[in-house]
Amino acid sequence: MKRLVFLYSLLGLIFGSATAFCQDDDFSARKFDVQKDSITIPFEFRGAWLSTVESIDWPKVRIMLKEGKKVAAQQREQQKKDLVSLITKIHRSGCNAVMFQVVSNTDALYPSKILQWAPSLTDTPGEGPGYDPLALAVKTAHSLGMQIHAWINPLRIGKVDFPRRPDNICYKQSELVQQHGDRLYWDPGQPKVREYLGELATEIMTKYDLDGLHIDDYFYPDGLKGTGEQAKPKKNEKVWNDEALFQKYGQGKTLDQWRESNIDDIVRIMHEAVHKAKPTAVFGVSPAGRLVNTQALYADPRNWAKQGSIDYLIPQIYWQHGHQIADFKKVLDSWSGILEDVPVIVGMAAYRYKSKAFPEFSEFVLQVKECREAPFLKDEFRQNVVGQCWFTTHNIITDEFTSNMLNSFYQDAAIAPNLGNGGVLVGSPDIFRMGGHIRWGEVKGADRFAVYRLEETAEKTAEGGVIWRAVLKDTFHGFMYKCKESGNYIVLSCRGGSHSERSNVIYVKVK
Repeated sequence: MKRLVFLYSLLGLIFGSATAFCQDDDFSARKFDVQKDSITIPFEFRGAWLSTVESIDWPKVRIMLKEGKKVAAQQREQQKKDLVSLITKIHRSGCNAVMFQVVSNTDALYPSKILQWAPSLTDTPGEGPGYDPLALAVKTAHSLGMQIHAWINPLRIGKVDFPRRPDNICYKQSELVQQHGDRLYWDPGQPKVREYLGELATEIMTKYDLDGLHIDDYFYPDGLKGTGEQAKPKKNEKVWNDEALFQKYGQGKTLDQWRESNIDDIVRIMHEAVHKAKPTAVFGVSPAGRLVNTQALYADPRNWAKQGSIDYLIPQIYWQHGHQIADFKKVLDSWSGILEDVPVIVGMAAYRYKSKAFPEFSEFVLQVKECREAPFLKDEFRQNVVGQCWFTTHNIITDEFTSNMLNSFYQDAAIAPNLGNGGVLVGSPDIFRMGGHIRWGEVKGADRFAVYRLEETAEKTAEGGVIWRAVLKDTFHGFMYKCKESGNYIVLSCRGGSHSERSNVIYVKVK
């Protein structure tokens, strides 16, 4: 029988530690009983996609290197200021993670040995901005206690007339490229393309202290499936000609099976590269919102789940309740039903607010509620629907949208759940009281700490004790917290995208 705990997805029912808590004869609230009481800790992934392709969210200012050093310096500082401001506003909206798009059209928002700089940064193709945007984003996100995942478009190269230097990798390795319509793509049927994506994942995860790597739904171009080399191209569109590759590498598969296996290999190779570079990091994919839509691109998340090559999935469920083909609740239930062992984060259509389909914010309120009420896994106190991710940043950071989020479903802060099993789990802190402060010692590997105050609920344990709800009060670097109110407290150690089991419970009396 599934168990719903308030507004949050319950990811663990954690029972009291045998560690003794401080005694205080002068207290006005009930103390935690280690023998009878238990604690529920709300974890929820609350992400935002920060889009850089076509400067959707950032950068809005391009550095005009040709106009001189003084002008370029001013524009550089504005670019940096805008990026910090966007991530800060994402945090203020109640989110705890940012998916930062660092590769969109086979170009980079960091100094890469594989790719050239993104032309959205400066007025000169291939020229850098004079700083490292990804390093700045990582520093900013982590200073706010947020996760940050690098987001890349794996196969998209961009329009044929996209501004590139003649020595761009797509020209130097043109035999690996296919043109479809007015756009260029890496051909996933080429083994060297899959190797390139593994090298790209390794470069990003080795150079930066990221919590994860994330790819979206640009696989084979839409419209190819079931057509093969006999596809009838649209006007000014070239046929996707991979017949020779299929004959060489098909190994008895049908064309559809072979193309699907190529995408499976890409996901597997990138997952392996991420975990080899940083065992504690996670790798996730954001496919189209309906399984049938993503299968049309030769991508099947069920395969990735079976081969263990994804740590989380973010299906883009961008439809409203009552949609004839893709009713939100029905689509949500379909994902939670076929991916029981993989954490699912729901892609939310913030960009559609006040459209005909989403005229009122109440639609998002209902969708978040249903994410939190998604079915629990078999006999575990755990859901596989563990949060939301909003598209895109500039939509959620408006005063109206942020206010609605904070008032409707993000009233209390939460840290993101553990999404992967890699690396060593960070140890729990041992906390003690010093007057109105909580203190603890250094925990090896921890990069920040989360302090919770326990709130008594009306629910009881089997032993007749109280079930307490942990309310997140602060996440920060340091080893001491000043309590603002009396009560029971616990602390978790955090490291990147992981967190420890809880500490012992102590009661603090604030005079």
